[in-house]
Amino acid sequence: LTVACCPCMPGIPADSPSVKRERSHVHDAYKGFLAEESTSVCAAAIKALTEDIRRSSATTLMGLRDDLMTAGALLKQCDDAPISIESLCELFVRFVTRTALDVPDFDKCKSLLIERGEMFAQKADMARDRIAQLGAPFVTPNAVVLTHGYSRMVLGVLLGAAERGCHFSVVVAESHARGRGHATAAALSAAGVPVAMIEDCAVAHAMDGAHMTLCGAEAVVESGGVISQTGTYQIAIVASACKKPFYVAAESTKFARKFPLSQLDVPAKGPSREHSAYVGRCPPPETLRVEVTSRDYTPPHYITMLFTDLGVLTPSAVSDELIKLFT
Repeated sequence: LTVACCPCMPGIPADSPSVKRERSHVHDAYKGFLAEESTSVCAAAIKALTEDIRRSSATTLMGLRDDLMTAGALLKQCDDAPISIESLCELFVRFVTRTALDVPDFDKCKSLLIERGEMFAQKADMARDRIAQLGAPFVTPNAVVLTHGYSRMVLGVLLGAAERGCHFSVVVAESHARGRGHATAAALSAAGVPVAMIEDCAVAHAMDGAHMTLCGAEAVVESGGVISQTGTYQIAIVASACKKPFYVAAESTKFARKFPLSQLDVPAKGPSREHSAYVGRCPPPETLRVEVTSRDYTPPHYITMLFTDLGVLTPSAVSDELIKLFT
């Protein structure tokens, strides 16, 4: 008789009450923090891990660390969890336990870990302001900025440029009726920024009139490339062909120790959505295979600069920053 075990807790049945209870708690905490408008995906994950420390019944630092690793593995199973969640959890464990060995009393140590977790979450939340401050000067007067989808960091840079009194316009590429590019266009329009919506397939046509492209990222990998929502790669290719700069805005908490070589190395799991061709229409025939790709990989040689809370980096500088973060 073979019993299916939870991948993050070897030896424990996946359908055991303890696993289900832990999964429910971690997922609920993550979803709750993510629902807060001012909280980024990374900050929501950090807050969920900090909450796990608060709820943990472990009596040793090693037990607490094991609980954190389990919670991180469970977070990774969320459909909308970023690819960088694994590296983020490892970075979180390193950050909060760095000085824990200096405190002999476990209760005081646990309180210190919670305090450091909250500090780490605040740092992640502040990244948007820092990135906006660094990226806004790259948006020049009368420029046309091309972007697609939705990214809190991209929106922060563009709104930051508008607050500086810079007059520019934005082209948002979005084809899906329920795509998040509509949220980007609405936020920019509310701030008085002229916005034009185009279909994804019109990116090459619109590129000649753009002065720069700006996209977000789900993960920044070791090579300096990025994994982001589908369409980022093709925008980068078109921008390179048209000799237009391609910028990426992303927090350092999205730096991931991964090294994809092609699109085949990009994890297939991602947020589920209806195929744009069938929104409001009858479902496709059974003989037709419908594919919905949620993310793609953009190699570093297409990226001009990355706007991060660590500074404005070239793709080649990412590996150096990763070494600093994880040592």
